[in-house]
Formats: sequence, structure tokens, C-alpha cells
Amino acid sequence: MIEILLATLVFYVIGLMLPSLIGVLRKELDLGFLLGPRDEQPEVSAVVQRIRRASVNLQESLLIFVPLALLAISSNAAVAETATIWLGLRVAYLITYAMGLRHVRTIIWFVAMVHLYLMGAALV
Repeated sequence: MIEILLATLVFYVIGLMLPSLIGVLRKELDLGFLLGPRDEQPEVSAVVQRIRRASVNLQESLLIFVPLALLAISSNAAVAETATIWLGLRVAYLITYAMGLRHVRTIIWFVAMVHLYLMGAALV
């Protein structure tokens, strides 16, 4: 379970950097912007905006996932499989959100939330 928690945190860091990286690769952002105070946000493509929103959504989910994972570790609850599925769904969510697949993205998000619920239920 610790490995899944660490993998999730690595994914979180990647998710934080991904909008800037994609923006630079698409030549929508430059090093001056990334190193500056970012007082003014340049226009970026819909893809970069979607990746930013997916990253924020992951941050919101982590507020539930991390405590559940820590409780599972401390109580030796058998939720590793559920947590792994949740992480895989979160990766799929980022990809489908970046691609603009609305309905698929929403279904993936919902199933990921069900897995968070299942993690919590296993702790009771």
C-alpha cells in the first residue's frame, strides 16, 4: 500500500508539471513565464487548460485518498487492489480529459469515486 501511495504522489507531481510542460512543448509558454511571477496568464490551448483542470481535480481527490491510504496502512486494511484501481482510473481520467472525451471522462471519474468509497468502507 505504501508503494501505491508513493506512486500516487509521483503522479500528483507529474500532474502539477504537465500543463507547463505541454504548454512549453506546444510553444504556448516560455521559460520567462515559468520562471516569472505569473501575474498575467497567457492564452493557452484547450488541451493545456483541460490538463490544468484535471490536475486540480486530482488535488481535490487526494484530500480523500491520502487519509484513506494512511489509515489503511496503519490498520493493515486490504485496500491495495482498490487503491491501485483508483490510481489507474485517475491516470485514465487525465488522459481522457486532455483528449476532450467528456462522457468517458465523467464515467471514469465516477468509478474512481466509487473506489474511494470502497476504500473507506473497507476501513469500517
